[in-house]
Amino acid sequence: MQHSKDSLNLQFIYAYPLDNELRRSFEEREQVYPMRDEIRDVMKRWKTIWQTENEQHSLLEKLSQITKRVPERNLECFIFGRGLSPKSTPFMIPIWNRKQEQWSDEKFIDLMIHELLHIFLVTDNDSYWELVRKKYHNEELVTQNHILLYAMLYQLYQDIWNTEPMDFSRDNLPPGYARAIEMVKEIGYKELISEYDQFTAEKSVDASDVWLS
Repeated sequence: MQHSKDSLNLQFIYAYPLDNELRRSFEEREQVYPMRDEIRDVMKRWKTIWQTENEQHSLLEKLSQITKRVPERNLECFIFGRGLSPKSTPFMIPIWNRKQEQWSDEKFIDLMIHELLHIFLVTDNDSYWELVRKKYHNEELVTQNHILLYAMLYQLYQDIWNTEPMDFSRDNLPPGYARAIEMVKEIGYKELISEYDQFTAEKSVDASDVWLS
């Protein structure tokens, strides 16, 4: 079902079956895993933080505006303890990072916007991503997937908080992600977003030829 921009809503759901499976796996290896009460407490706090930030800054609306897309699926973020990285499909975030620590509130918002951008950008956008594969065929797939995303993430952070995303100042990013940020800095985030806007506005063979030039 296609949602309208005004009807966008996000829910946080405790991923009970996944969490149980991961918990059992970690306990069998005698490794620490978050207690269920901690997971529920974090999820409750995150829900409040997200609602506050979204109401104050219209985050979902801004994501729709910058991507020119409205997700076709329900926005359900599944929360669990640890063991898997944050993902957009399925949309899920662990409460612990690799250091077995809870994410900071700032990092939580950063993760949310990052994964939501993935969700918005793959909505009814196959032709755009086909062009990305052609234009950046020499780059890793993870780099291709993050060039425009990091450009938009940078624009959003500038517009909302007058700062840059956390990944832009990290020195331990995986190479594919670091390369995408390097390309955003080389090409320019405004230029990358402008190219995307041109493509989505025209969606024609001629527009594709221009975009690929």
